[in-house]
Amino acid sequence: MSIYQQRLDEERARLRHPLAFSSADSRGRRVPEPADTIRTHFERDGHRIVHSKPFRRLRNKTQVFFSPENDHIATRIDHSLYVATIARTICRALGLNDDLAFAAALGHDIGHSAFGHSGERILRRLLNRGRPPSEPARAYLHEEQSLRVADMLSRLPGHDFVGMNLTYEVRDAIRCHCGESIELTLRPRPRDQDDDPSAHQGLHTYPITLEGCVVRLADRIAYLGRDYEDAQVALGDLPPLPRSIRTTLGGDNRSIINTLVLDVIEQNQRQPDEIGFSAAVAEAALELRSFNYTHIYGHPRLDENRARMDVILSRIFDTCEDHLRAHPRELWSEVDPEATFHLRALTGFIAGAGYEEIPDAARVLVDWISLMTDGFAFKVFECIALPRPVV
Repeated sequence: MSIYQQRLDEERARLRHPLAFSSADSRGRRVPEPADTIRTHFERDGHRIVHSKPFRRLRNKTQVFFSPENDHIATRIDHSLYVATIARTICRALGLNDDLAFAAALGHDIGHSAFGHSGERILRRLLNRGRPPSEPARAYLHEEQSLRVADMLSRLPGHDFVGMNLTYEVRDAIRCHCGESIELTLRPRPRDQDDDPSAHQGLHTYPITLEGCVVRLADRIAYLGRDYEDAQVALGDLPPLPRSIRTTLGGDNRSIINTLVLDVIEQNQRQPDEIGFSAAVAEAALELRSFNYTHIYGHPRLDENRARMDVILSRIFDTCEDHLRAHPRELWSEVDPEATFHLRALTGFIAGAGYEEIPDAARVLVDWISLMTDGFAFKVFECIALPRPVV
């Protein structure tokens, strides 16, 4: 028996849950590949993501607080690892496929822009700026962009196909994660649906696997208490958590995570076909979420930074859009070694992206900017906006 077959047998043995999804039942990859010699399909996906450049860049992307100098404040890579470990813990306890959940959680934010959700809102506006009123607005969601990065904008060394070529189930869970959702419970959508995850619209399509639903909940669990503890350090003037939250969930991140995870596991043991929180815990979690929006995400100091981030990303977009529109589209990917740093970076991106046909300038620029770290965005802005010495 091969090692791969042994691993499949081991996987089946630990999948105790009636809705657990075996990698042997995967709908496969967009480009067929032979099975790995030692890893299951979902293990392989997790390794592809964690070794990818988009994942590595998350260490220098904002979670809540822009470019933190304090090493103990979470960045986007920290958040992704928190989601992955929480999702894996829940799945292992319930007998679900933790490799599937772990891979999807690692990849769920690889398309998140610099400067967190502020960057996401700025890019959404820029993508649609100047469009005729008669044309529908184009969506820009980091959930959708993460799948776009996995499918098209990243490269896997040593392979000819475009993107990471992940399995359907991991791609689906990445697209459908939406940590800002507020549902009490989730049920996977029917498995007989044959739609591609890239065709999903909006944020209300649930994953096709229960493991994907776990990731969607784990995203929420990972940031509720962490953002509060980070804000205590970064902002310093937060009011204490209300007693109703502390009584139900706990007063620190460790207690909050523990309460939410145990509640999810207990609820699924009672109702195996859905994943979610009990009514009391869900109410406290929503209260904590509302508290964070009022006292953290809407804090005046963050508002000041948002205005600066808008200036930076808009200036990058405007300058590069002018450059692209001044040249034929077939020349956009030709790198000029004499060009300035930011234009070499842009044309290098276009040349390496997996576009079947290069899209319009706004779509190209939003794709490029979505991959930037906070620091790289600063560097491009400096190249564009600050004077250069002549001697």
